[in-house]
Amino acid sequence: MSSENDIQLKQAQQSVARLHKIDAILQDLKVEQVELARRKYELEKILLKENDDVFKLERTGLASLFYIVLGRFEEKMDKERQEALAAKLKYDQAKRDLADVEARIAELTAERGQYLHYPQIFEELCAQKKAELMQENGETAEKIFELENAQNQAKINLQEIQEAIEAGEAVSECLQAAEQSLDKALGWGIFDLLGGGLISTFAKHSHIDDAESKIEEAQRLLRSFRTELADIQFHTDIWMETGGFAKFADFFFDGLIADWFMQSKIKHSHESVSKVKNKVSDILEQLQYLKNKENSRIEQLEEEIKTTIVNAK
Repeated sequence: MSSENDIQLKQAQQSVARLHKIDAILQDLKVEQVELARRKYELEKILLKENDDVFKLERTGLASLFYIVLGRFEEKMDKERQEALAAKLKYDQAKRDLADVEARIAELTAERGQYLHYPQIFEELCAQKKAELMQENGETAEKIFELENAQNQAKINLQEIQEAIEAGEAVSECLQAAEQSLDKALGWGIFDLLGGGLISTFAKHSHIDDAESKIEEAQRLLRSFRTELADIQFHTDIWMETGGFAKFADFFFDGLIADWFMQSKIKHSHESVSKVKNKVSDILEQLQYLKNKENSRIEQLEEEIKTTIVNAK
């Protein structure tokens, strides 16, 4: 088989690997799509209820008169508005998450169509090369062919692992930025508690806004990280459960808004970010181990190919 045909064979093998990866990612995303759609529906119901509670108080009905008599109307109204705002933030986040997943599904489904015919092409090219090698060199040629195929597969595995590492590093960097913003918010919060005034309050809220923005970005990046891991599950038991992180985002919105950025809530949020970041770091360490392992396998197979060629009779 000519070098041009060898290139076609490698390209076909890579295309088949990409098709398998897309299928694995789509399977994972479709499960997440169902869960996010359910979550969006539930949060929409909560949002409608919270808005209705605010509306009922604003109408000056029996409930609002009751709180006016007790002298707690403004307190109750503030509480209801804060709960409505928290519900709105979580609902908007759920909508963004669902839209992001659906856009990714559409993108991958379109890409998948480009690779559907490659499994057949790969099998035909493999059969052709094997037949040619058997005619020319017999048993030795077949061994070289098998070693080259194994080496090509190891290179594909290495590429998948590297993509997962890059996705994980992006998550880690984003969480690091959120952690730093919360560190600054903690510092300004202490100053605020000591009577720092308007400047310290503004600075604290500014850093909280920065952290919230980074956490939303981390949600999206974490989803990409998990889909990159989807295609290497048969190599390792690495897994990233994002449910806990979603609950952290809920806490972030609920706790910090309801208590108006109380210091204890900022600290708790900081601990939650650190916990997720540490988990991502653990997975990155395992991925680096797998990367080194695949590199060693590629080198080993290269030596086997050279040895087989040298010893061929």
